[in-house]
Amino acid sequence: MSDDIQYTGLRRIPSMSNMSDQDVDDIARTDSEAEGTVYKNSYASLMNELQPTTSFDDFKQSITQLTDIFRADPARMQYGEKKNIKHKLQQWFIENPSISARIRSCNVLIKLLTCILYCIRVVNDERSYPDDFPFSEEEAGKQDVTLYKYLLWVDFDFKIWFLQTMFACISMVYTILVFYLSYSGSVVRLLINIHFLLELITSFPFIISIFIPSLTYLYVPVFLNCWLAKGALQAMMNDLNRKSFISSSALFRQLLLLFSVLACLIFTGMCSIEHLQRARGKRIDLFTSFYFVMVTFSTVGYGDWYPDYWASQLCVVILICVALGLIPKQLDELGQTWSERQKSGTDFSSWNGVESHVVVTITTLEVEFIRDFLEEFYAHPENQRIQIVLLSPAELDNQTRMLLKIPLWNNRVHYVRGSSLRDEDLERANVATSKACFILSARHVNRKVATDEHTILRSWAIKDFAPNVKQYVQIFRAETKMHIEHAEVLICEDEFKYALLANNCICPGISTFITLLMHTSRGEEGQKSTEPWHKVYGFHSGNEMYQIKVQDSKFFCEYVGKSFSSTSFHAHKEYGIGLIAVSPDGDTSRMKLNPGSSHIIQPTDTVYYMGLTNEESLTDFRKGIRSQQKRANVASTIANIGTVAVDVPRSDKTELVGRKKKKRKEKAADEIHLIEVGEHVQSSRRPSIAMVTEGKIDSSSDSDQEEICDKCRGPCIQHKLQRTYPQVRTYIGTSNTVCHMMKERRSLCCLKLDEKCAHKSATSAHEYQWRNRPIILAADRTSSGMYNLVIPLRAYYRPVHDLHPIIILLELEEQDSLNDAFLDAISYFPDVYWMKGKVGNLDCLLRAGVSSAEHVVVVKETAVMAEEHTADCNTIITVQKIHRMFPRLRMITELTHATNMRFVQFNPHNAYSLAQSRFEKKERKRGSHMPFMFRLPFAQGGVFSANMLDRLLYQAIIKPFVVDLVRLLLGIDQHSDGGYLTSFVITSDDLWIRNYGRLYQKLCSSVADIPIGIFRTKKMDTKTVSLDLQEQCKDFENTEMGRNKDMYDHVKNRMRLLNIKDTHTLLEGSDEKSQISYVIINPAQDLELESGDIVYVIRSPIRKDATNARINPRRGLRRSKNVSETIDSTNQVPTIVIDENNL
Repeated sequence: MSDDIQYTGLRRIPSMSNMSDQDVDDIARTDSEAEGTVYKNSYASLMNELQPTTSFDDFKQSITQLTDIFRADPARMQYGEKKNIKHKLQQWFIENPSISARIRSCNVLIKLLTCILYCIRVVNDERSYPDDFPFSEEEAGKQDVTLYKYLLWVDFDFKIWFLQTMFACISMVYTILVFYLSYSGSVVRLLINIHFLLELITSFPFIISIFIPSLTYLYVPVFLNCWLAKGALQAMMNDLNRKSFISSSALFRQLLLLFSVLACLIFTGMCSIEHLQRARGKRIDLFTSFYFVMVTFSTVGYGDWYPDYWASQLCVVILICVALGLIPKQLDELGQTWSERQKSGTDFSSWNGVESHVVVTITTLEVEFIRDFLEEFYAHPENQRIQIVLLSPAELDNQTRMLLKIPLWNNRVHYVRGSSLRDEDLERANVATSKACFILSARHVNRKVATDEHTILRSWAIKDFAPNVKQYVQIFRAETKMHIEHAEVLICEDEFKYALLANNCICPGISTFITLLMHTSRGEEGQKSTEPWHKVYGFHSGNEMYQIKVQDSKFFCEYVGKSFSSTSFHAHKEYGIGLIAVSPDGDTSRMKLNPGSSHIIQPTDTVYYMGLTNEESLTDFRKGIRSQQKRANVASTIANIGTVAVDVPRSDKTELVGRKKKKRKEKAADEIHLIEVGEHVQSSRRPSIAMVTEGKIDSSSDSDQEEICDKCRGPCIQHKLQRTYPQVRTYIGTSNTVCHMMKERRSLCCLKLDEKCAHKSATSAHEYQWRNRPIILAADRTSSGMYNLVIPLRAYYRPVHDLHPIIILLELEEQDSLNDAFLDAISYFPDVYWMKGKVGNLDCLLRAGVSSAEHVVVVKETAVMAEEHTADCNTIITVQKIHRMFPRLRMITELTHATNMRFVQFNPHNAYSLAQSRFEKKERKRGSHMPFMFRLPFAQGGVFSANMLDRLLYQAIIKPFVVDLVRLLLGIDQHSDGGYLTSFVITSDDLWIRNYGRLYQKLCSSVADIPIGIFRTKKMDTKTVSLDLQEQCKDFENTEMGRNKDMYDHVKNRMRLLNIKDTHTLLEGSDEKSQISYVIINPAQDLELESGDIVYVIRSPIRKDATNARINPRRGLRRSKNVSETIDSTNQVPTIVIDENNL
């Protein structure tokens, strides 16, 4: 637009700077000639006001006037404004909702006043008439005589007549004015309007009586004004709804309309019957008439009073017919409105309770999803007084509605149907004043990318509507993170899921460990069972993560100034808690896992620990600690020697005293000031484990030089790798993680496992002759989140010679190929391959190396459009087939619904598995939130449901640190001064350590590592299962091999055809079937170690250039070659004998 032209309204007007006085006059004349229209932009009046200014204040005032003119009304500025009187009256009476509502309210008040005046006249009526209408008393007293003149003429008091006449004039003027303003069409249609006719009947006679005094006593049915009042009230409500949006206005209007119809019917019947009975000797008053109408409408019909002639009887018939026509219609509309109101939920905007509330937005409502959220959210005592508002566009189904009617949640959970993208629905949910807003998505959706896009818009809408409300967002795809960086807590399923599955390959069962650790429990699960492992596993599942400031803690305040590893060991020894992380000065962005002995505990530090309860919940600190330690000792005793130790009768007093003395000796031996093995010694006898010192750990016993590689076949892979950040990443927002990377990028052709290229000739996994067994990831399609499975398996703190090959098996169509960007990202990682094939095809599995695989991970990236609980059927059947063919293969399965875990590795012939099903039902009846935790596949870490990650989101409102802590545990994030999670296996050579407490001390004193749990595999004996089930398990093992013989023969035949060597590592040999695996979180000090135990340990920080010897997770278990262990015959203290000649 040029500077010389401005567009105003619908005309082209020159700019003011180029306008002359003649132009202004022409514009004004043109505007004045326009028929019925004057534009707000009339420059004639404007230029008359804007005279030449002599001061800055005058100029400023002129500019203000100009601005006010253009701000007046944009619509009228654009299209013009009619100036006639009718249009202005239309704005007041019709168009303007505020003024119209006020006028209509006055009309309603006038109509009600006329009805009240009518009732006053009737009450004061004594059937006395003017002299012009004489009636004999004898004639009037006969009950069978009908005097119709009594119906036409009544006695009016002058004051009442004056008021009625005044109100009639006002009503008549208002009615004529409104019909004139709204008139359009035929006059006949106006005259036959029911409201206009009623107004004429009730008001026009009073106006005539002003001019004809003889009509002053004419009876006028003023009580019919109640129907006009009803119509005016309904119109007034419409005006109020136009003025402001009221979500519950529809239901309120229907209730008001029903009440007004009933009131009008009763009032009309009462007044009409009273007046009609004036013509008879059996006259009645208003109250008796009201009583008769109520008895009649309620269908009671006492019969004590009834109309005695045809006019009043006909009136009753008409009233009943009108009632039968109006009331059912109003009830039907009210029922429909109530049904819609129920579907739309409640209106939480008017909530004035003292409790705070959180808003949960979700696209679809699933019963299990809502139940999991409510159970986990309200499991914390801090959340008991918080209200929950469910905002969803989905309609409540019967199951969800019944769930919300449970007394536990009925008064605390409110449903609001609406969209997060509409400000009106956000207002109904009262999002602006909420404590937090959870933005969740259903898991059985087919297109997760589209679901994430909807989540982004919902998050943006809430951020725009309520910028200060904290958001807790759940998304599926990692590439979506960049759009929701403003959220306080963000859970990306792909990140956590693949990182957890990768860590499950490094630390078997860690998925179950973290799921139970983040689950709110009191450790009461399994305590009613007869199975020993149920008691141990269930009790230790009660451990949770807590945080506390050191200066406020009774646990840690006495360790201020001591090293982190020393504090962790002594806190576990004294209180049974596991200290694993710290935030220096309370800064959560600097949270570090096990910073080792280099970190000194300060009063301002925030520490994170595992425990059965938090310190704040212990009302009596010492008593509570003793109670917890007593329960932990019972669980350890059961784990060590089974339930027989708990069920035996009490020994005599002498035996008890002997046990106490022995325990005191062992305790005294542990409290001896211990020294490091390898120091200068003055005696040939030393305790076998060193004291946890305060200084830095001396690691001079480890050589800084790389040991000679004898593990690689050919050139050592160490020379081909470097420890650096990945050069290519699959999505924006990945954390900086140092990994083992190839110095030279591999060609894309070399990544295809089953195809030859110029650089390799192998076409199946067994031809590569890898030094380590492969890990197979089977999926239906690629995802950028798979990058998070590779990262933990190639992190720099993994021993380079223990890196397992990764094979990605994808169910792609023949014409499809893998994304080049994803191939480019994995080409920098060593020993990462991919191939096309179906996970259910035996030949594809054999070529991928399943016969010698370390782990097989099965995930489902696309949901099947089926009933939600059958979405996992394809995955379950496929996993079952692989498990039957390779019973010893470690498989990790991802399911959509946690309840489907009972079908994984299902065997109808296994009596023990069926017994777990019965126990699960009992646990569910006892109120357990995770009854499936005792299912064997879940206990051993073989199955994982991504919706378990939602618990992190639910707990984040009470434990803001939990998401960052889990990210550090899984290796998604790294801290240069923090440790990392790994594991090692306890062998028979390590049993000299004896128990978990001595292992804790050994690791802390030697390498500052911190153990956090044990993955235990035990045979089904009396220490593990009950006696009655032990025999059934043996019978099952004897028949299982014969049942699977044909399948084993088929697999061997296919292996021979593919030239795969039969190693017998995963076929036959059903030893695994007679074993039970489970995790023990934060074991007690006296829990005895067993051969085969896998210990989860958080290692102390290591440098990026650390040697393989330092990275070895078993480094803390090493013993010097000049040391041997013996038992001192004097005090029965385990000691070591040091050969001083070989120091």
